[in-house]
Amino acid sequence: MKNLIVLVCLLSVWSLAQAKGAPPQVSSSARGEVMANPDIAIVSGRVEVLEDSAEKAVRKAQKQLDRLVEYLLDRGVKSKDLQAAQVLVSPQWHYQRDKPRQLSGYKAHANFTAKLREISKLSSLYGGLVKSGATTLQPTQFDFSNRDELELRAIAKAVKMAKRKAQAGLEPLDQDVGEVLVLNVDTRWQAPSPLVITAMKRESAAMSSPAPRVNVGQHSIEATVSATFLIDD
Repeated sequence: MKNLIVLVCLLSVWSLAQAKGAPPQVSSSARGEVMANPDIAIVSGRVEVLEDSAEKAVRKAQKQLDRLVEYLLDRGVKSKDLQAAQVLVSPQWHYQRDKPRQLSGYKAHANFTAKLREISKLSSLYGGLVKSGATTLQPTQFDFSNRDELELRAIAKAVKMAKRKAQAGLEPLDQDVGEVLVLNVDTRWQAPSPLVITAMKRESAAMSSPAPRVNVGQHSIEATVSATFLIDD
């Protein structure tokens, strides 16, 4: 959790001549960044089957979804961190030019999302998900169990830098930064996806290969602030 990156932003000073009736003010903005290793992985995907009847499709999809949920629970995912949507079914049509459409079958599908709080298990989780019935896996998302603390650190760095920049602009004028009048704060973080697995079949020979290695790496939590201070003579 380190590395402060501050982008140089506009620093402006208003005098009484520019803002008649208002006390002299100085404004500045800055950005603070904290780097940290995520400790939560969010895995999501879909169970999808195609059968010649709606009943068969629903039963098969529900069976795969139940098996998938059981696998995730066995891997340590808590019930509160697991969401499995209701199985939905829809007819599938085959279209040919200049011919009436033909019913080709019924597709049943259900989405699932699991929050993995032991991120070290992420690599070994993928193969088991596919074997348990997942047809498609979405890009993995990451999060921090202490995100609030990290955001506060980034905000503190940004505020300190904004004040230092304001003071740097006033020092040649033999003036000092006073109390803050306005402070705006915005936080965000970037979480690139390390791995995407799609359209994998359970009977695929790839299931016998070693689990993929996932390098999570450090992600950044950023805070941007803009502040307006009074100017002390």
